[in-house]
Amino acid sequence: MNTLLTPKVATLLNKLHQEAADQMPLIRAVMKKMRSGKTAPQEMPSNWAERMSDFHLPVSREQGCFLYQTVRATKAQYVVEFGTSFGVSAIYIAAALHDNQNGRLVSAELIESKAIKAKSNILSIGLSEYVEIRIGDALETLKEPDKPIDILYLDGGPGLYLSVLKLLQPHLREGALVIADNVPTMDDDKNPYARYVRNPANGYLSSSIEMKGGTEYSLWTGV
Repeated sequence: MNTLLTPKVATLLNKLHQEAADQMPLIRAVMKKMRSGKTAPQEMPSNWAERMSDFHLPVSREQGCFLYQTVRATKAQYVVEFGTSFGVSAIYIAAALHDNQNGRLVSAELIESKAIKAKSNILSIGLSEYVEIRIGDALETLKEPDKPIDILYLDGGPGLYLSVLKLLQPHLREGALVIADNVPTMDDDKNPYARYVRNPANGYLSSSIEMKGGTEYSLWTGV
Protein backbone atom coordinates (compact mmCIF):
# COMPACT_ATOMS: atom_id res chain seq x y z
CA MET A 1 0.00 0.00 0.00
CA ASN A 2 1.26 3.48 -0.88
CA THR A 3 -1.28 6.21 -0.22
CA LEU A 4 0.95 8.74 -1.99
CA LEU A 5 -0.01 7.10 -5.27
CA THR A 6 -3.77 7.34 -4.80
CA PRO A 7 -5.42 9.86 -7.16
CA LYS A 8 -6.62 12.32 -4.49
CA VAL A 9 -3.30 12.50 -2.67
CA ALA A 10 -1.14 12.53 -5.81
CA THR A 11 -3.27 15.26 -7.40
CA LEU A 12 -3.17 17.47 -4.33
CA LEU A 13 0.58 17.06 -3.86
CA ASN A 14 1.17 17.87 -7.53
CA LYS A 15 -0.92 21.03 -7.12
CA LEU A 16 0.83 22.17 -3.95
CA HIS A 17 4.32 21.48 -5.26
CA GLN A 18 3.52 23.38 -8.46
CA GLU A 19 2.15 26.35 -6.52
CA ALA A 20 5.32 26.38 -4.45
CA ALA A 21 7.50 26.23 -7.57
CA ASP A 22 5.58 29.14 -9.10
CA GLN A 23 6.23 31.22 -5.97
CA MET A 24 9.96 30.54 -5.77
CA PRO A 25 11.24 33.62 -7.67
CA LEU A 26 9.25 35.92 -5.39
CA ILE A 27 10.22 33.94 -2.27
CA ARG A 28 13.90 34.27 -3.12
CA ALA A 29 13.51 38.02 -3.62
CA VAL A 30 11.67 38.50 -0.32
CA MET A 31 14.12 36.34 1.64
CA LYS A 32 17.10 38.13 0.15
CA LYS A 33 15.63 41.45 1.22
CA MET A 34 14.87 40.19 4.74
CA ARG A 35 18.32 38.74 5.29
CA SER A 36 19.96 42.09 4.46
CA GLY A 37 23.49 40.74 4.49
CA LYS A 38 22.95 38.13 7.21
CA THR A 39 24.58 34.81 6.49
CA ALA A 40 22.55 32.16 8.30
CA PRO A 41 18.88 31.11 8.38
CA GLN A 42 18.73 31.47 12.16
CA GLU A 43 19.52 35.17 11.74
CA MET A 44 16.23 35.91 9.99
CA PRO A 45 14.14 38.74 11.53
CA SER A 46 11.78 37.85 14.38
CA ASN A 47 8.70 38.48 12.23
CA TRP A 48 9.95 36.10 9.54
CA ALA A 49 6.92 33.79 9.81
CA GLU A 50 4.40 36.62 9.46
CA ARG A 51 6.22 38.11 6.46
CA MET A 52 6.22 34.72 4.73
CA SER A 53 2.61 33.88 5.55
CA ASP A 54 1.45 33.87 1.92
CA PHE A 55 4.13 31.46 0.75
CA HIS A 56 4.11 27.67 0.74
CA LEU A 57 7.70 26.98 1.88
CA PRO A 58 7.12 23.22 1.62
CA VAL A 59 9.40 20.23 1.66
CA SER A 60 10.63 19.11 -1.72
CA ARG A 61 9.23 15.93 -3.25
CA GLU A 62 12.49 14.21 -2.34
CA GLN A 63 12.20 15.29 1.29
CA GLY A 64 8.54 14.35 1.40
CA CYS A 65 9.22 10.85 0.14
CA PHE A 66 12.10 10.60 2.62
CA LEU A 67 9.72 11.47 5.46
CA TYR A 68 7.19 8.94 4.21
CA GLN A 69 9.86 6.24 3.97
CA THR A 70 11.18 7.03 7.45
CA VAL A 71 7.77 6.88 9.12
CA ARG A 72 6.91 3.64 7.30
CA ALA A 73 10.25 1.99 8.04
CA THR A 74 10.28 2.90 11.74
CA LYS A 75 6.54 2.26 12.23
CA ALA A 76 6.42 5.53 14.14
CA GLN A 77 3.38 5.97 16.36
CA TYR A 78 3.84 9.57 17.49
CA VAL A 79 5.36 12.23 15.24
CA VAL A 80 5.77 15.90 16.15
CA GLU A 81 6.31 18.61 13.55
CA PHE A 82 7.43 22.20 14.05
CA GLY A 83 6.12 24.25 11.11
CA THR A 84 3.01 23.08 9.27
CA SER A 85 2.75 25.78 6.58
CA PHE A 86 0.08 24.58 4.10
CA GLY A 87 0.47 20.97 5.15
CA VAL A 88 2.67 19.39 2.46
CA SER A 89 5.04 17.62 4.85
CA ALA A 90 2.06 16.68 7.04
CA ILE A 91 0.46 14.96 4.04
CA TYR A 92 3.55 12.80 3.47
CA ILE A 93 3.71 11.90 7.16
CA ALA A 94 -0.04 11.27 7.47
CA ALA A 95 0.04 9.04 4.39
CA ALA A 96 2.72 6.93 6.05
CA LEU A 97 0.79 6.72 9.32
CA HIS A 98 -2.29 5.66 7.35
CA ASP A 99 -0.31 2.96 5.57
CA ASN A 100 1.13 1.80 8.89
CA GLN A 101 -2.51 1.65 10.04
CA ASN A 102 -1.79 3.57 13.21
CA GLY A 103 -0.20 6.67 14.67
CA ARG A 104 -0.67 10.42 14.99
CA LEU A 105 1.09 13.58 13.87
CA VAL A 106 0.99 16.68 16.06
CA SER A 107 2.04 19.72 14.06
CA ALA A 108 2.55 23.30 15.24
CA GLU A 109 1.89 26.35 13.04
CA LEU A 110 2.20 29.96 14.18
CA ILE A 111 0.13 31.51 11.37
CA GLU A 112 -3.58 30.76 11.74
CA SER A 113 -4.42 31.24 8.05
CA LYS A 114 -1.80 28.65 7.09
CA ALA A 115 -3.05 26.20 9.69
CA ILE A 116 -6.63 26.55 8.43
CA LYS A 117 -5.52 25.91 4.84
CA ALA A 118 -3.41 22.92 5.93
CA LYS A 119 -6.38 21.41 7.78
CA SER A 120 -8.54 21.87 4.68
CA ASN A 121 -5.93 20.22 2.46
CA ILE A 122 -5.57 17.23 4.76
CA LEU A 123 -9.33 16.86 5.22
CA SER A 124 -9.87 16.89 1.45
CA ILE A 125 -7.83 13.70 1.03
CA GLY A 126 -9.26 11.85 3.99
CA LEU A 127 -6.22 11.88 6.28
CA SER A 128 -7.37 14.28 9.00
CA GLU A 129 -7.80 11.51 11.59
CA TYR A 130 -4.02 11.15 11.68
CA VAL A 131 -3.18 14.84 12.10
CA GLU A 132 -3.66 17.41 14.86
CA ILE A 133 -2.58 20.96 14.02
CA ARG A 134 -1.97 23.30 16.94
CA ILE A 135 -2.01 27.02 16.25
CA GLY A 136 0.34 29.38 18.07
CA ASP A 137 3.84 29.54 19.49
CA ALA A 138 5.35 26.05 19.24
CA LEU A 139 7.20 26.56 22.51
CA GLU A 140 3.77 26.65 24.14
CA THR A 141 1.63 24.38 21.95
CA LEU A 142 4.14 21.51 21.89
CA LYS A 143 5.41 21.61 25.46
CA GLU A 144 3.30 18.75 26.81
CA PRO A 145 3.45 15.74 24.43
CA ASP A 146 0.86 13.02 25.00
CA LYS A 147 3.40 10.23 24.74
CA PRO A 148 7.07 9.54 23.91
CA ILE A 149 8.06 11.01 20.54
CA ASP A 150 9.24 8.64 17.81
CA ILE A 151 10.09 11.30 15.20
CA LEU A 152 10.54 15.05 15.57
CA TYR A 153 10.51 17.00 12.31
CA LEU A 154 11.77 20.60 12.38
CA ASP A 155 10.71 22.79 9.46
CA GLY A 156 9.71 26.13 10.96
CA GLY A 157 11.95 29.10 11.70
CA PRO A 158 15.49 27.68 11.91
CA GLY A 159 16.36 30.11 14.68
CA LEU A 160 13.98 28.22 16.98
CA TYR A 161 15.17 24.69 16.17
CA LEU A 162 17.42 24.35 19.18
CA SER A 163 14.81 25.77 21.55
CA VAL A 164 12.15 23.38 20.25
CA LEU A 165 14.56 20.45 20.43
CA LYS A 166 15.55 21.19 24.02
CA LEU A 167 11.89 21.61 24.96
CA LEU A 168 11.02 18.18 23.56
CA GLN A 169 14.24 16.29 24.20
CA PRO A 170 13.00 14.91 27.56
CA HIS A 171 10.08 13.38 25.66
CA LEU A 172 12.10 11.65 22.93
CA ARG A 173 12.10 7.89 23.26
CA GLU A 174 15.54 6.30 23.06
CA GLY A 175 16.21 5.72 19.38
CA ALA A 176 13.95 8.57 18.27
CA LEU A 177 14.82 10.44 15.09
CA VAL A 178 15.11 14.21 14.76
CA ILE A 179 15.00 15.48 11.18
CA ALA A 180 15.66 19.16 10.49
CA ASP A 181 15.21 21.02 7.21
CA ASN A 182 17.38 23.94 6.09
CA VAL A 183 20.45 23.00 8.10
CA PRO A 184 23.58 23.59 5.99
CA THR A 185 25.89 20.61 5.75
CA MET A 186 28.90 22.69 6.77
CA ASP A 187 29.68 25.75 8.93
CA ASP A 188 28.19 24.34 12.11
CA ASP A 189 30.04 27.03 14.07
CA LYS A 190 27.50 29.51 12.68
CA ASN A 191 24.53 27.28 13.47
CA PRO A 192 23.81 26.53 17.16
CA TYR A 193 21.39 23.71 16.29
CA ALA A 194 23.89 21.94 14.04
CA ARG A 195 26.65 22.39 16.59
CA TYR A 196 24.46 20.87 19.30
CA VAL A 197 23.27 17.74 17.50
CA ARG A 198 26.67 17.09 15.89
CA ASN A 199 28.30 16.93 19.33
CA PRO A 200 27.99 13.30 20.56
CA ALA A 201 28.21 14.51 24.15
CA ASN A 202 24.67 15.85 23.76
CA GLY A 203 23.26 12.41 23.06
CA TYR A 204 22.89 12.45 19.28
CA LEU A 205 24.44 10.62 16.35
CA SER A 206 23.90 13.05 13.51
CA SER A 207 24.44 13.04 9.76
CA SER A 208 24.04 15.72 7.11
CA ILE A 209 22.02 14.87 4.02
CA GLU A 210 22.24 16.99 0.89
CA MET A 211 18.54 17.53 0.26
CA LYS A 212 17.10 20.95 -0.50
CA GLY A 213 18.97 23.46 1.70
CA GLY A 214 20.52 20.71 3.78
CA THR A 215 18.76 18.17 5.99
CA GLU A 216 20.13 17.09 9.36
CA TYR A 217 19.27 13.52 10.39
CA SER A 218 19.88 12.82 14.06
CA LEU A 219 19.42 9.71 16.19
CA TRP A 220 18.69 10.30 19.87
CA THR A 221 20.82 7.84 21.83
CA GLY A 222 20.14 9.37 25.23
CA VAL A 223 22.54 11.10 27.57
